[in-house]
Amino acid sequence: MTRAEFQTARLTLRPVIPQDEGAVAAALNDLSVTGWLSVVPYPYTAADFHQFQTTMAKSGETFAVLDATGLAGIVGAGRELGYWFAPRCHGQGYATEAARAVLAAQLADDPADVVSGYFEGNLRSANVLRKLGFVETGRGLKPCRALGTLRPHVDLRLTLAAFLAALPPAPPKQSA
Repeated sequence: MTRAEFQTARLTLRPVIPQDEGAVAAALNDLSVTGWLSVVPYPYTAADFHQFQTTMAKSGETFAVLDATGLAGIVGAGRELGYWFAPRCHGQGYATEAARAVLAAQLADDPADVVSGYFEGNLRSANVLRKLGFVETGRGLKPCRALGTLRPHVDLRLTLAAFLAALPPAPPKQSA
């Protein structure tokens, strides 16, 4: 993916920067967020953020998502889509909006399939991924680092055709 920054109707997506540490740590020190993620530790420390920002957050693939009040969450793509959003942002459509922007750019550059998934019971993520066009490919157990346990997981795949089919219809054109 070649874009470093995105602007959607309500959100700005930009690279993760050191100044995001406080907001990221605050959100990820909430088990209602990290309990649904596979690789994020709990408690989440400054060292965890530094490792994420310097070794895991890939340029052009991982984005801090900001709304009018600040950091809303993180979205990352590549061959696998992952994301999280602060509780104050749940139910606002931010995950769908941000992921759709990142996936549109990625699939325009490289139409290869993208995988994702969610822990069973995470109805918010199940809904987001369904709206993006992901389809179930299997189920299994996956570690949840924050909870220190294996959890039932739903595996998903997105094709370019499914993504395009899932896009909302274009608004009707207005006549002059």
